Amino acid sequence: MKVLTSYSEGIEQCMNSRSFSIVHPHKQTGVAGKHSHCCYEFYFSPGGGSTFLIGDKNYRVKPGDLFMINQNEKHQAIQTDSSISQEILTIFIDPSYLESISTEQTDLTYCFTHRTRQFSHRLSLTPDQQRRFTYYLTRLGTEGGFGQDVEDRSVFSQLMLFLTKLAADAASGEELGKHRPYSNTKVSDIITYIHYNIDSQLSIGEIASHFYLSTSYLCRLFKRDTGTTVNSYITSRRIELAQTLLSGGYSVNEVYSMCGFNDYSNFFKAFTKKVGISPRKYVQSSLSG
Repeated sequence: MKVLTSYSEGIEQCMNSRSFSIVHPHKQTGVAGKHSHCCYEFYFSPGGGSTFLIGDKNYRVKPGDLFMINQNEKHQAIQTDSSISQEILTIFIDPSYLESISTEQTDLTYCFTHRTRQFSHRLSLTPDQQRRFTYYLTRLGTEGGFGQDVEDRSVFSQLMLFLTKLAADAASGEELGKHRPYSNTKVSDIITYIHYNIDSQLSIGEIASHFYLSTSYLCRLFKRDTGTTVNSYITSRRIELAQTLLSGGYSVNEVYSMCGFNDYSNFFKAFTKKVGISPRKYVQSSLSG
């Protein structure tokens, strides 16, 4: 697929092809007014340095931010730091195309249709998530060759599954924080942080440092309000994510690193202990089922 260099071309190609398009402008040409269009849109800013207005919400864009905008939401990006390179990647998607590749079990329109009161248009991608996002875009940016259209459709579906899962996990963290009767709201923030960074090498020390807590206080607070330890909670969330990815067609070798395990041996032990069967047997049972 050819990567385009202007937003107008991207929207036009998206709607004419009734699928999607990728835009990587060589430079920003002025500040566009607040606008909307007929496509879903992912807006990715590797460097930050701007403010993004979406509806009645304002976001100070940080490096690695990805924004999810539907066709009804007026939006505008305003550069606030001219010293930062404004490298932007945008994906435009025909809503009907996204519906066509969704299933009853997997709604790939979720990023653009899930709008609760506490909803955030922003996904703050970790370095590992940014690398994976860029990997998919690089594959989609390959031009020509036999079967390229089929490969593009397959890679795009994988990209949407990846981003939809991130959005759903983020929303799940919001719901946990809103409904769970924790005695300390800090626990809600900790759980949301874990959900956002589940594919990273999370540690109690890192989490405690992020929230300016001592490790001992963090552990006591978390155990008191959740009934489980921080490490047990992280492991459970990672195994749940692994089950989803394995059922979605990812290989065992891909999944363990995507879920934050530093090697296959640790993943194998944790998965087998929680699920009762090995990851490979789980894949076989999913296929046979």
